[in-house]
Amino acid sequence: MAALLPGWMDLWSVRVMLNQSLNQWIDVHFLHCGLSITAPAPQEEKTLTKPHLGELTAPHITSDSVQLEWSVPEGTFDSFTLQYRDAQGQPQVLPVDGGSRTLTVPGLSPSHRYKFNLYGLWGRTRLGPVSTDTVTGEGALAPTMAPLGTGLAWIDVHLLHCGLSITAPASQEKPLTKPRLGELTAPHVTSDSVQLEWSVPEGTFDSFTLQYRDAQGQPQVLPVDGGSRTLTVPGLSPSRRYKFNLYGLWGRTRLGPVSTDTVTAPLPHPHPRDCAEEQLNGPGPSRETLIFLGGDPARPLRVFCDMDTDGGGWLVFQRRQDGGTDFWRGWDEYVRGFGNISGEFWLGNEALHALTSGPPVELRVDLRTPRDAAFARYRDFRVAGAEEHFGLRLGAYSGTAGDALSYHAGSPFSTRDRDPRGRPRPCAVAYTGAWWYHNCHYANLNGRYGTPHHHQGVTWFPWKGFGFSIPFTEMKLRPQRD
Repeated sequence: MAALLPGWMDLWSVRVMLNQSLNQWIDVHFLHCGLSITAPAPQEEKTLTKPHLGELTAPHITSDSVQLEWSVPEGTFDSFTLQYRDAQGQPQVLPVDGGSRTLTVPGLSPSHRYKFNLYGLWGRTRLGPVSTDTVTGEGALAPTMAPLGTGLAWIDVHLLHCGLSITAPASQEKPLTKPRLGELTAPHVTSDSVQLEWSVPEGTFDSFTLQYRDAQGQPQVLPVDGGSRTLTVPGLSPSRRYKFNLYGLWGRTRLGPVSTDTVTAPLPHPHPRDCAEEQLNGPGPSRETLIFLGGDPARPLRVFCDMDTDGGGWLVFQRRQDGGTDFWRGWDEYVRGFGNISGEFWLGNEALHALTSGPPVELRVDLRTPRDAAFARYRDFRVAGAEEHFGLRLGAYSGTAGDALSYHAGSPFSTRDRDPRGRPRPCAVAYTGAWWYHNCHYANLNGRYGTPHHHQGVTWFPWKGFGFSIPFTEMKLRPQRD
């Protein structure tokens, strides 16, 4: 026979004469199938660079499989997730190790259109998807006649091709020794992943299949190359029990399973009080997340954490960036907070009081234009309670923007409809904002966006003066770091 192509299935039917005088024949069938999926690469330590998914392509397509390839032009992912719908319209999910750049999806239907969506998982953030559409090939059984021997007989040869692998199998011949699975163990367990290891004391397997149920009870299946003896399962939930079943595939026979139960590790801070504790739960990019005021599960608060600036761990409580949110609002709205925490917003004076009432907190103010940037940093930042009109307390200044906020220390918060100092014309009305006005301001970060006149814009006097409205501002806090 001719050598088989790597990663293809070949079905041969041969009619052989047993007894010429009795005209007896026998049909002999040979089936060769190579199934291989690239073993996951070792996990690399996550860098601070946000990764980027490249194009998803389908370079090899058969009647029942599609080989996908993709790139990661920048950064690294912890893992990937491939999503598609099968021929019956049911959603399918394939987890993929973060080191892989190719995957073969088997078990598809001929002449059927599929859309594949690939997501990259980076910490707790899902990026993407990148997508591709493809149509599987038509199934084909192509007969041909070939002489078996001069003057003897002819044979019918049938070839059926279906691509099932990414890499060529080590050998097309199945060993005669039936393989055996050894113990399945979990030597490394984190809050969101489990590393599994196993042995094969005897024989060899074509491939393995790992099965388990996710935190929602949905079955998950991970195909593994026959040469692998370890696999890391990502995307798990903290403090949860998982049972993993490993099967070995030997030709058309599935052997096993061997199983292990394990509980993922708890988070260091299951109810983080701020973004610094959220950062200790695991690295990741800047993001929205849920914290709990005072660590109390009954007091959740959705916030935006800046994990990139100056060591990260900053909880952002104010942002101006495009003028899309109206900051000309009354007392009650500033007490409760308003806006979109991934866009423009004010978190709320009640939340600020709760977040600054414990151990010492530091404040950072970031200011940017298209051409330059500056920051101001203050120790011992505190916002008083409602009975003190959410007054401002500040400690020592450092930074590049100049100290505009110390002038406001000790002042109560005021809005267009409430001035605790009872001025005939409140500063909030005169300068169209809401702030810890003194008499009246050197900083007005909640002023009228884009207004360079009459001191009414978004201003920080020591940096740009009163005649320039700063296009981007962020105010953020974290536990004080000495």
